[in-house]
Amino acid sequence: MPPPWYRGSRTEPVASQTSAGDEDFVSPAGPSTLERPRDCINKHPTPAFAVLCSMMDRLRSEEAGKRKDTLQRFFRLWREKVGSDLYPLIRLLLPDRDRERPVYNLKEAMLAKCYIEVLGLDKHSEAAQRLIKWKQPIDGQADAVSGDFARVCYHEIAARSTVEDGQLTIDAVNSLLDQLAAGRLRQADYVPILRKINQQCTPVEQEWIIRIILKDLRISIREKGVFAVFHPDAGDLFNVCSDLKRVCWTLYKPDIRLEKNQTNIELFRSFLPQLCYRSPSSSPEMIAKLVGGPTSEFVMEEKLDGERMQLHMRGSGAQWYYCSRKAKDYTYLYGAHIGEGSLTQFIAGAFHDDVRNIILDGEMLVWDPIVEKYLAFGTLKTAASVKIFDVLFLNDKCITHKRLSERKRLLRSNRILRDDLENFKGRIEFAEESKGKTGKDIRNMLERILETKGEGVVVKRPESVYQTNARSADWVKVKPEYADQMGENLDLLVLGGWWGKGGRTGKISVLLCGLRVPQEDDGSGETPQFTSFVKIGSGMSYTDYEWIMNKHGQHLKPFDRKNPPPWMQLGQTGLDDKPDVYIHPDNSFAVEVKAAEIVPAIGNFGAGYTMRFPRCKFIYYDKASRDHPLSDDSLDRDQWTVLSVQDFMNLVENPKRKYVDDENGTARRKKRKPATRKKVQLLSSVIGQKIADDNVESGIFHDIAFYVPRGTPEYKKADLEALVHKHGGEFTQAQLSDLSAFVIAPDNKSPLVKAQIRKGVSIIKPEWIFASIERRRPIPLIEEMLVYASDEAKEDRYFHKTLEEIDSLSLVRDRTVRLDGEEEEEEGEAGAEAEWDEDQSPPPVSPEVAEGGQRRKSGRVEPLEAEKTTRQKEMDQEWGLYRDVDGKERGASSHRRRGAGGGSDSEGEMEKAEEEGYASASENDSHASDQEDVSDDETGDADEGPDQAYRLLPVRDPKAGVDDPHAMGEDAEALDYDTDKIFYHLVFYMDTPENAEKNGLASSDPPKAACERLDQAQKLLRENGGRIVDDIHHPKLTHIVMDDDDSGRYGELVRKTAKPKHKHIVLPSWVDECVDEETLMNEDAHKPK
Repeated sequence: MPPPWYRGSRTEPVASQTSAGDEDFVSPAGPSTLERPRDCINKHPTPAFAVLCSMMDRLRSEEAGKRKDTLQRFFRLWREKVGSDLYPLIRLLLPDRDRERPVYNLKEAMLAKCYIEVLGLDKHSEAAQRLIKWKQPIDGQADAVSGDFARVCYHEIAARSTVEDGQLTIDAVNSLLDQLAAGRLRQADYVPILRKINQQCTPVEQEWIIRIILKDLRISIREKGVFAVFHPDAGDLFNVCSDLKRVCWTLYKPDIRLEKNQTNIELFRSFLPQLCYRSPSSSPEMIAKLVGGPTSEFVMEEKLDGERMQLHMRGSGAQWYYCSRKAKDYTYLYGAHIGEGSLTQFIAGAFHDDVRNIILDGEMLVWDPIVEKYLAFGTLKTAASVKIFDVLFLNDKCITHKRLSERKRLLRSNRILRDDLENFKGRIEFAEESKGKTGKDIRNMLERILETKGEGVVVKRPESVYQTNARSADWVKVKPEYADQMGENLDLLVLGGWWGKGGRTGKISVLLCGLRVPQEDDGSGETPQFTSFVKIGSGMSYTDYEWIMNKHGQHLKPFDRKNPPPWMQLGQTGLDDKPDVYIHPDNSFAVEVKAAEIVPAIGNFGAGYTMRFPRCKFIYYDKASRDHPLSDDSLDRDQWTVLSVQDFMNLVENPKRKYVDDENGTARRKKRKPATRKKVQLLSSVIGQKIADDNVESGIFHDIAFYVPRGTPEYKKADLEALVHKHGGEFTQAQLSDLSAFVIAPDNKSPLVKAQIRKGVSIIKPEWIFASIERRRPIPLIEEMLVYASDEAKEDRYFHKTLEEIDSLSLVRDRTVRLDGEEEEEEGEAGAEAEWDEDQSPPPVSPEVAEGGQRRKSGRVEPLEAEKTTRQKEMDQEWGLYRDVDGKERGASSHRRRGAGGGSDSEGEMEKAEEEGYASASENDSHASDQEDVSDDETGDADEGPDQAYRLLPVRDPKAGVDDPHAMGEDAEALDYDTDKIFYHLVFYMDTPENAEKNGLASSDPPKAACERLDQAQKLLRENGGRIVDDIHHPKLTHIVMDDDDSGRYGELVRKTAKPKHKHIVLPSWVDECVDEETLMNEDAHKPK
């Protein structure tokens, strides 16, 4: 029998409840015991730390294509001048991968306190407060932009330091860092070490040391780039050991190559696990073919929502080791020996006596033994539990080379875990799995998982072998489609943004995102072209807006509509993709975006398409710390790993394909009626977009922006937009942030028009456009031309005049686009023609951006080369880093030696995209085969439901689907969520006992508190624009609100509301968070338990 669940009344901890781990604990994995080869030595002293700082400064400021050369040259010179041991150098370049110094217990708050003491500051002084409140903006100090602690420290240190030349070498810095990382120290222990650093290092050097301590260098180069330059086998070795010292000491010579068995995983050494591939199609049929169906069986596993964990055991259970996919050691928490920790003591008896040593791959979850169910990872008062889905090492043999089917058979045989595994329920279990051949099998498995409140399914190819740190199509994850989003979310790069208002004044509140034009990184280092695609203003919290300004505020530059950046391709008309500020791709960040559908963009976006009801789901800077903190999706994205135009077009242009299941459950193509297909074309710079009447004939509406919410049979929306463009105007698909766009509508019946009225914006009849064109000038906003008049319009002196009276006036338009006139009989003066300013002034920008527009990538204005001391210049020249003021290189850097430093150009690509995400047809043969032999004239029948048909990304035909009862939104022309009424366009069902009875669902008698929470949620939904329905089959239903204390109908509701798409089932807490943040938040964190 297994040990009791708890010892006494102790509450067992879980990993997410600890901050940095138990520093007194010694892991059985222990420090690296690798012996350094005799000839892997440094015969000469390491260079001054200032040299490394110059090199990192250069990496941070150089173009991507030159970083490889700089790093390769530095490695070569190190080997020539110092020796063959590069470990002291590489551990400083990759501080987050250094297992010898896993934690310092020094975060910004403690460092601020220490530096206040080191610099002798009064803790109440302005300087001390700037260190403590480093996130807050600093007036009049553009270069000390808030949000970068190391740079704030640099400015305070520079104002007081007298050190001109640093005295520390790289070895000396490593020694001091070892002292800082030695066990659990107090502030009094840190201060003497930091004081020594302050006395012997320049401010620039101290900034870099602080960045190393915080493990955030920001040098625009990742570990793959460093490894590729260091040695061609370095990345492979690191994948199976996660040990920098082992990599540096094993591959200390460029000509040493690894044997095949040296890349096997080993006991008690963490490795980077295999990850799930993200299929470009959410169709179960397509995914089934991707993993071998329907001709071969595949394995389906439940996608678990916990923390990926490796479990190592040796000595027949004498020693245990646990580590995460990021190589974080959790053994101190779960137990290194039998009888210890929150897990080992409960599972030691589950293994067969013949198992001497083993490595298992699984997911760490949280099990509540009282209610006997799994809870969200990190929940308090719970016990740790591990679900196993793979075995990788058994009794001294690595078996990753064996097929998945063989490993599965071995895992579930009684050779590893005992037959009575049921006795260990809630502590160690197998992940639920089954076999299938068709898309129907995947769909059935997914439905079953969702009914039990699961997250999704992982489909695996049985013939595949285990690949460390790989994201191949052998493992494919499947998630459900929801009513307010497409089957696929898109990873996009942020190109710019618009300033917010109200509570978000001074922050970027709306993001412009784009698609990359080139398909792949060609190694040239040139900035790729991007084309505008969508603007996003929903889904981000106040914290997100703060992060954007703190981390990227210094990179934002004013956008000039007349002179956009050369790498940015925009729509030919409209203002939807003309932001207030832009950000260069090298400095930008990626976001994951969900949306209801893809729609054609009539001239407003460079891609020719845009997204309907877009919402930001993740910002990739901290995807690992948001709603799914330990998900496999937490990899970084950059300009080369976001979605490209070609990949996007592959998704949207793939014709619908239908499958039906025959008697044997085999998917086969369903015949369709032949039809022609009209493509929406792209901008000429991408693949050429053409719109009617795009030649401007006059400047009547010059400098006027128009917003046409919807059209009518008499006045088509597209026709009105084309007309104002023809006469010099610009149009947008949403009101501008300053409410300056002229809103054109024939009446006030549309919800979009009513929303503008609530904001106090005048609604102008289409007749005003025709009258202005006829008179070849924009006429004043008179009463007869307005559907609704704002207070400002009513106060205008022309408001009550008739059109005939206006014709008698001489009108002048000033540069603010206001119309003015002077009646000759009253003033006696002739009207004057307006002066036209051809150079349109750029949008307003914040003071920080205005001052920081010319800043270097580092965000800190570095000392000019001419300002460096003679010693610094000599060292830089010796190490190939010195440049004259005019930018010319001197010394060792003035020539390039090929073949040194390890690796060819292809092996040393610095910014090569990780092997994940959107695979093109050429990248995956099995996927490519699915795209072949599909004729252009094939399309689906209109009456078939989404469970029979799919499109990789659905595109709504602008001439059809307006009356689609399932289409999201109150209005078919609506594209965005309402910023004031945040729940507008969403439809909610409240899971109350009364509604359950109306819909024939199971009855319940919930506690009074549960009913009150639902009532309060319903009130907030109504107040913020949400529509409440009592029919679970309502065609526009998007969300079901359910209380945790009355969640018995969860599975029933999942089954009965799954068609045509699943509905989000959320707790009232989701409503509260959305209202508090004034935007739609991610539903995943608010699922019923």
